[in-house]
Amino acid sequence: MLITISDLLWGLVLVAWVGVVTLKLSKFVERSTNNYVARKFIHMAGGGVVAVVSPFVLSSPLVIIVSSYSMAIFLLIRRRTKPLEWFQERDNMGEIFFSLSFGTILLISWVLYPNFWHLGDRHLFVALLPLLFMSFGDGITGIIRNYVYGRRFKGLWGSLGMFLLSAPLGFFLLSVPGFLAGVVATAAELIPFVDDNLTVSFISFLFLLGTVNL
Repeated sequence: MLITISDLLWGLVLVAWVGVVTLKLSKFVERSTNNYVARKFIHMAGGGVVAVVSPFVLSSPLVIIVSSYSMAIFLLIRRRTKPLEWFQERDNMGEIFFSLSFGTILLISWVLYPNFWHLGDRHLFVALLPLLFMSFGDGITGIIRNYVYGRRFKGLWGSLGMFLLSAPLGFFLLSVPGFLAGVVATAAELIPFVDDNLTVSFISFLFLLGTVNL
């Protein structure tokens, strides 16, 4: 059975939480800081919390995959019609890429490893670590840079913050391959001209796919 009643109920809870974070709580963050910090807040409090909680409460990733793609469509429609101005920006589609990356990495993992969705399977963390790097690692990087440099600048302190969060987290979940994936994610975030919601998530994911079974 792909989805259970429990999945549906927990799915509604998680979707409602992300909705509150995106449509309500991030407004308060933006008013006291700026829209860049509000975006990073959504990364961490929305996507990050879902990535942490969902393996404990859902029997499969289906609800999260569908919700991620639905969120991407919703945000794209709002961008085209009535932008959510406290975090959506005209020339930055990062929130769309974030949602698409979230769902796609889980979908690919499910196709490659149909039984990966339980805490005893290392492939669960192959899927989740890139999402955690993208949510919390990149999130804390942006916040540090905002307050240290006062602008969007890929400087040392932000990268250091990402490394100090991502590498130990990777080691905790997947030992040495996880640690190295945290290093890779930190380096990937520095790649110019490509949205870091794509580089951080997919490059670290591909790295883990290639190393975790060695």
